[in-house]
Amino acid sequence: MKKVSFGLIAIIMLFVLATSAFAATASANSSRTDTGVTTHTGGNLALDYSAYDSRIHGYMYVSVYKVTSSGDVLIGSASVEGGRPTDSGIRSGTVYLGNQTAGSYKYVISIPSNWMGPSVTWHTY
Repeated sequence: MKKVSFGLIAIIMLFVLATSAFAATASANSSRTDTGVTTHTGGNLALDYSAYDSRIHGYMYVSVYKVTSSGDVLIGSASVEGGRPTDSGIRSGTVYLGNQTAGSYKYVISIPSNWMGPSVTWHTY
């Protein structure tokens, strides 16, 4: 009877651990989206972005659009991989958009839910 009880407890513990590991993986793979808009007066435009990856593997995707009356037009994009255990965990970059006309521009960043950030800054160069 004791062997059966011990075996049953062991099976239940394995099931609980497997379920927890699956839930953690599913949670790590979910993402969220951050957006923002700026008004640009014309000239060279760039978007600096950064996030802390919390040592969790995933990708941050950055897209920049010109806002027009007929819809948003993609003018630049970038991506960065995170989750390396041997570095600072800060993922950053710049999307250089070149000489752009005056108007509204927006960014869309897709980032793993467990990452911290993003932080963005528009600038001219």
